[in-house]
Amino acid sequence: MIKRAILILLLLIPLVLAENVENYNDLTDLTMQYISNGEVNLEGNNLDSFQATLFLFPRESERQEVLSLNTNPDSTKDEQIIFKWSEFQPKIQYELTSQIKTKNVIYPISPVSFPIKNLPVEYEQYLQSGEVIDITPEIVDKASEVIDGETDMYTAVFKLADWVSKDVRYDLNTVTLSAAKKSSWVLENGEGVCDEITSLFISFCRSVGIPARFVSGFAYSNINYGFENHGWAEVYFPDQGWVPYDVTFKQFGWIDPGHIELDKTLDAGSSSVKYSWRSTNTKITSSDFKNSAQVISQGNSVQSQFNLEIETLYNNVGPGSFVPVKVTVENDYNKYLSDTLTIIKSPSTIKDNVIPVLLKPSQKKSTFFIVEVPSDLQRNYVYTSVIEIIDSFGKTVSTTLEFSPEYDTITEEEALELINKLEEKEEKTYSEELSLACNTNKSYYYDFENININCDLRNLGNVLLKDVQVCLEEDCRNLDAKIGVTEKINFENVPRNSQMIITATKNQIELVSELNINLLTEPDVLITGFDYPDELYYDEEFDLSFVLSSDALIKDIVLEINGLQPIEIEKTKKAESIVIKTNSKHFWNNKIDLTLRYKDEYDREFKLKKEFQLDIQNFPWYIKMLGFLQNLI
Repeated sequence: MIKRAILILLLLIPLVLAENVENYNDLTDLTMQYISNGEVNLEGNNLDSFQATLFLFPRESERQEVLSLNTNPDSTKDEQIIFKWSEFQPKIQYELTSQIKTKNVIYPISPVSFPIKNLPVEYEQYLQSGEVIDITPEIVDKASEVIDGETDMYTAVFKLADWVSKDVRYDLNTVTLSAAKKSSWVLENGEGVCDEITSLFISFCRSVGIPARFVSGFAYSNINYGFENHGWAEVYFPDQGWVPYDVTFKQFGWIDPGHIELDKTLDAGSSSVKYSWRSTNTKITSSDFKNSAQVISQGNSVQSQFNLEIETLYNNVGPGSFVPVKVTVENDYNKYLSDTLTIIKSPSTIKDNVIPVLLKPSQKKSTFFIVEVPSDLQRNYVYTSVIEIIDSFGKTVSTTLEFSPEYDTITEEEALELINKLEEKEEKTYSEELSLACNTNKSYYYDFENININCDLRNLGNVLLKDVQVCLEEDCRNLDAKIGVTEKINFENVPRNSQMIITATKNQIELVSELNINLLTEPDVLITGFDYPDELYYDEEFDLSFVLSSDALIKDIVLEINGLQPIEIEKTKKAESIVIKTNSKHFWNNKIDLTLRYKDEYDREFKLKKEFQLDIQNFPWYIKMLGFLQNLI
């Protein structure tokens, strides 16, 4: 008979230790005090002015309320906080103290098609390459590979965050600490600290047409169980706003209330403080800047947004077994959300014990962990272990696993094969679609001007299109069309033809953009819509009106009518309506003789003459005689 004994093996990562807090994920809000202070040692004796510009301080946002902010000495506050001194001091000191309340905000996101089709122009700056957040061909290739075939924006962003989280190692070494490394360096070396991991994620997003920005802040970490300088990202979802992503903490589309926002910028690597001064004999010998934070009070426990279920796919297993554990998460929202699952109890240490989970609207989704059973089990014993999972908001679910030397061992291959059968297979829809729009930088050209053509090539599909050929006649350019990004192509000093054909070709795609060029030898000035009364009496006031139009720019416009006083005309539109008040007595010969003098933008002078007939009644006899004599001349 086999002796039976039950031993409970627990690997416990506690949520709350007696002396340390693991995280603040499950709280509705936190009230914190943030303090930053600096010290500058000066050497010399002649100082006109000294200024410290502080860039990092608590900011108002949807999830953060600044309850108070005080400085010593007094300062001016706008986008920066500025301290000023007008007298020499060997030691200059300043301090900022602030109380902040942060909220645990959930960001449910409605479906957004990908790539983004019509991005508002004010967000285009968040697609640009920066000094640290750079965009290289290698970054474009990798980001495009990760989201290849994706048609939903939330899913695309999640995949980019998940790849960076898994494939870039958090490494706090002397290389990554010395200065902010470029995103391209992080991708090549596969390591970085929080700022650099965030920078690569932002570069990934921007390289496929997704706006993202860098957030400098202070956050609670369970590495040292305290607040530290930290960086994360915000991604813009059209019509829904900015959504936080902390890739280092595996918080995708949400961040815990232990995050204090201090600044939001286009690029990473910004300074905390900058010093400037005017003097004739003074220099800085040393400077120091420190910041800290502590929790003053905390809110209530927050309810998890998700329903959890757990199940071991094998039970009663032998030593060294690999046991698949299925965790099912249900999203009650009719919008996109993400959760993070962590194993906090198991028979042995698990290397990858944290899995972010993407949840579509109203989706019930299964995720799989693999738990390894210890190999050194005593014979004639049956062991029971608790397996417990916790999600982002502190909700837990658990089950038990029984194992013994008397049971069959499940290999890792068997576990992976079962998971592969049960995992939901992702269906992708690939689309190759381009748009081509070309225009000139002027609406007309003179026959002596150089013609420049600017084209926008945009990848509307969800795959990277390499070596797209864009041609203007024999002038061809090859370029890579990044997903969701508009590429600029410029053709300069092109031949002077009235019609231009630009083509873009790739695989089965062939686009044509046809341009009609308005070529001029001189300004295309027209006088149309000439209007005046059909019948007039002598010495009668009337309005003479017409439309003066031209595509070309004209200036110094002077109108002469029947030798009368010249009239200066200001033309501000393509077609300008002109009304002249005059008297029929000036037109004794029943004619309107109109002369228009003007210059083009190159100060060339031109003249346009027009003649129109009038029908004026009741001329005095002497006017008729004058007309008769005039005709004899």
